[in-house]
Parts: sequence; C-alpha cells; structure tokens
Amino acid sequence: MAKGSRGARNAALGLVGAKGALVAIGTAVALTASSLPPREAAADGPTCSAWDVEYALAGTMRLADTTMGAADGTFPVGPGRAAVRFDDHGGVPGGHARLTAYSMHEHVTITTRAFFLGATLVTDTNSRAVAGGNGVVAEGNLAGTTLTWSGPMSVYRTDGTTTCEGTLCGKFGAPPPGSSEVHIGPRAVQLAPFQFAPDLKTFSMHEVQTAHAESPKQTTFEAISGREVKRTCVP
Repeated sequence: MAKGSRGARNAALGLVGAKGALVAIGTAVALTASSLPPREAAADGPTCSAWDVEYALAGTMRLADTTMGAADGTFPVGPGRAAVRFDDHGGVPGGHARLTAYSMHEHVTITTRAFFLGATLVTDTNSRAVAGGNGVVAEGNLAGTTLTWSGPMSVYRTDGTTTCEGTLCGKFGAPPPGSSEVHIGPRAVQLAPFQFAPDLKTFSMHEVQTAHAESPKQTTFEAISGREVKRTCVP
C-alpha cells in the first residue's frame, strides 16, 4: 500500500475512534444526568398548603369605671401567645386565617385611695380563648398587611386570684381583704384588626374591651403587640 494511502487510512481510523469516544462520553453524561433528581424538586422541597405562625405577645390593660375612679389606669401585661394558621399565598402566609390559640398573662399591682382609705390590689390572672371542636378560636382574612377578623373569640375566660391589703378592702366595691379567686367569663371578645409590618413579622392591635365586672366594679380594655417566633410549613 502506498505511504499516502496508509496515512489517510490511519487518519480515518483515528477520526472514527475519536467519534466513538465522544459518543461514549455523551452516553455516560446522559446516563448520569438521568439518574439525578429533578433540579426543581431538589431546590424547592415540599409545597406548602398553609403556614402555622406563632407569636409572642405583650400588651397593656386599661381599667375604667372603677368606684370613684380609684383604680382607673393603664398597666403593662404579658407575656402572651397567639397561633395563626394562614393559607399559602405565593410561598408566604396570606388569605384565609384561623386563630388556633390565644392567651395572655395579667399581673397588675394597683395602689388606690378613696375616702381617706387606701388599699393595694395585686391581680394575677390568665386569660385564654377556648377553641371549638374544629380547633379554631376565630377566623379572618389577611389582605396586604391587615388581618381582619370576621367574628369574635366566642369562649374567652379569665381565671386567677386577687389579693387586697389595706383599709379600703371590702368597702365601696373593693375586693375583700386577703386573697380571693377571680373567674370571669366565658364571654365573647371581638379582636380588632392585626396591623402587620411589611415583612409580616410583627403586628399591633389597638385596644378592645375584654371584660366587664360588677364586683369589683370595672371595665377592662387591652391592646397588644405581637412578634413572630416560629413559622412552620404545612405540606
């Protein structure tokens, strides 16, 4: 065979070998790629149908209508807790909202005087909403940054103790001397809208009436603020 023909044949064989190697490499890459999970599933994880969000609460309690205004005033209360289940709205909480838990601890000390008499009242109570058979306390809707409640917390209770010390105790509607139990409710409490910050991490609610009692005579109003402490995806 001529030298030139032999060289051409070797070149052709080399080209075929190179093509075979490229085909083998391409096949291996294709097999490897087909064995990997889809990129979107790996990156996105499970789809959330709802979000459970828990909030730490702090607030203020305003007492009004007490006898001679002797115990009227505004006092800090807390801590408290609220839990809300939101529908998923494009990967974040939004739309329909269900309040599943609500509670507030109220420890208030009041020093009061009336008719040359004085007393120190220490109230230590826990107020909480009782969920219905569906596990829901109240329902509402989050539009933008405003969560509006469609109805009240229908079963809201306050239980605890009050201690009275001083010459005013047991007089003019004041609690009796010493420690006595406090039980208010159950009653319905309509929450005001929760106004959230743009990042939906914190909210505030202006005051609403939470209780009224004749002994001791008083009307109670509370305002709250909330801070998100936990957010859980509901697949």
